[in-house]
Amino acid sequence: MELNSIQNNAKSYGVPIIRTESHKILEKFTAEKQPLHILEIGMAVGFSGITMLSACNGDLVTIEHNKDYIRQAKTNFKNFGLSKRVKILQGDCHIEIVKLLYSGNYDNYFDLIFLDGPKAQYNLLLDGLLQLLKHDGVFIADNVLFRGYVDGTTKAPTRRYKTIIKRLSEFIDNCKNHEELKDFKLIDTEDGIIFARKK
Repeated sequence: MELNSIQNNAKSYGVPIIRTESHKILEKFTAEKQPLHILEIGMAVGFSGITMLSACNGDLVTIEHNKDYIRQAKTNFKNFGLSKRVKILQGDCHIEIVKLLYSGNYDNYFDLIFLDGPKAQYNLLLDGLLQLLKHDGVFIADNVLFRGYVDGTTKAPTRRYKTIIKRLSEFIDNCKNHEELKDFKLIDTEDGIIFARKK
């Protein structure tokens, strides 16, 4: 099985997965840094998770609330021979992150955190995620420019998107100025992706 088939299938069914150029950036970064422990928020059908695990020898904890996505992701991980390196947590990302924190097993644990979940919640998740990230670990957040609305590349949207745009703008500023983050970089490829490192 090839990743292209997962990508094409996801697109045909409208499953949200990482975009092509951002996917290449994530794959290259993971291959170069070789993280041992990865946390992903927003697994969908496992496309980005398989990408990261295929590029390194680490393990993955990944959070997803959609049962149908999880069912397909399990099949996809199995087809790539990666099931033993993946722990899937089903549920609301806020609750699952709190569970990880209160377990006492994941403080300063992850070398890489990839945030690709509910965009309007990014800011609310940030501090909890940073507690789980190792010092000098890498934090990545995808889709931060939200179709070009956040940086004004795309014409101002209807009222429907104003809240999410406001929250993502605040999230970008928070990452840029956060006392626990350094080496902030916003890459405006496609939908925008943030890289930062924990101090």
